[in-house]
Amino acid sequence: MEIVVLAEPSHTPSTALVARRTVLIASLAGAVTVAEWGFFTDRGSAVAFARLDTKPLFSSTVGFSSLSTRELALNHRDVVAGSRTLAQSVVRHELVARERRWLEALAPWTRSGPHAELIQAAYLDLFVLSVGLPAPVAGWSPSWRYVWPRDTAHIAVAFAQAGNVSGALECLRFLARVPRTEQGWFQARYTLDGRSTPDNRPAQFDGLGWVAWALREVSERVDWSAAGVTRSDFLAEFAPLITGICDDTVSAVAAAGGTAPVSPDYWEKREKTLTLGTIAPTLAGLTALIPLLDDLGDAMRSRAAALASEQVTASILRDFAPNGYPRYAGGDTIDAAAAFLLPPYVGDFPDEAGVRSALTRAWEVLGQPAGGITPGQGWEPDGVSWTPETAVFALVDASSPDSATRARARKTVEWLGANRTLSGSYPEKLLADGSPSAVAPLAWTAACVALAAYELR
Repeated sequence: MEIVVLAEPSHTPSTALVARRTVLIASLAGAVTVAEWGFFTDRGSAVAFARLDTKPLFSSTVGFSSLSTRELALNHRDVVAGSRTLAQSVVRHELVARERRWLEALAPWTRSGPHAELIQAAYLDLFVLSVGLPAPVAGWSPSWRYVWPRDTAHIAVAFAQAGNVSGALECLRFLARVPRTEQGWFQARYTLDGRSTPDNRPAQFDGLGWVAWALREVSERVDWSAAGVTRSDFLAEFAPLITGICDDTVSAVAAAGGTAPVSPDYWEKREKTLTLGTIAPTLAGLTALIPLLDDLGDAMRSRAAALASEQVTASILRDFAPNGYPRYAGGDTIDAAAAFLLPPYVGDFPDEAGVRSALTRAWEVLGQPAGGITPGQGWEPDGVSWTPETAVFALVDASSPDSATRARARKTVEWLGANRTLSGSYPEKLLADGSPSAVAPLAWTAACVALAAYELR
């Protein structure tokens, strides 16, 4: 997610780039117009906005013009329908055929069921943002053309679930070789060569948790009998990364007195207080490390990870649970990071019922006019729905055994699918009137949509 957005081309979106389903704000609040400060969202809760953002859509999608060249497509007519291939490419037939072969090689579940078209679109977005690159990028607009550990972790899991084992492994190999800080933290994002970070954003402790989580999920979701590589080979290759993340995470938890250190999280801004967005992925990572270390036969590190997991759990129950899992330890503002304490991120959390209650409240409080959510109460009150957070909520809802919660996930997945650009890509944002905005496609959203749809199959 971009918090400090660098200079981006200012494209005025045409009517061709408006989403398939537009929410009419006037109908939500009677005579209240979008220029006014307050109105009711479609969730029925009163929301006051300091402004309504009008950030344009930078591209309808990204398309290949050759086997190795991508370009931003500003209009859906610039691409072959149902593809990520530029219509004017002299090799468009070859490019479309390559996409079809790639999709057909994925697991059968990606091509069946009521959400098949949405799943295929999600994997096409991941295809165009990854094929031929050292690692998947978050998006193709200049400020997003980098590798985020968090996004890449989700993409690796989505590839593993779809049977694209080589894609999942390449994601993890990139994360295994990038430089980290002296304390072992991942940078917020990396250049495509994997050698550096493009700016002075501070390193993020949550990256350790996200990568550990992805390692466990890939190890469990891949069908190793058909992968052409064994799980033992996987564990042997990534043993240094697994043990290194364990050592660095356990050390940091110990130094912080049995909790996670203060760090920027997925909001990517400097913090002075521990956030749920940091400590929840830390717990997800620690619980993911334990079975991996057991399989490696590393009993000492497994016990250390288990102890740190118990300490972090106690910290969450002490500092976040009493106030309904807010963004800050001891605070009271709701944050989308509550979802990170639920499956598929954390299993068997002691207060799962409390977290699910917090998530239901978050749906109401964070709900935006177009139907999605904002990252948190402390976010800009601008009426913008963020698709990656909305897709994360869909994923954790889809992973629930409760039928009503799964029904909510189904509606959310279908909402995300209905609000793609006319080229079929998942945008980063939706404005208050339902228009797609900012980057399209966004890899984190696409990965979470695919995984949520898998859970709903």
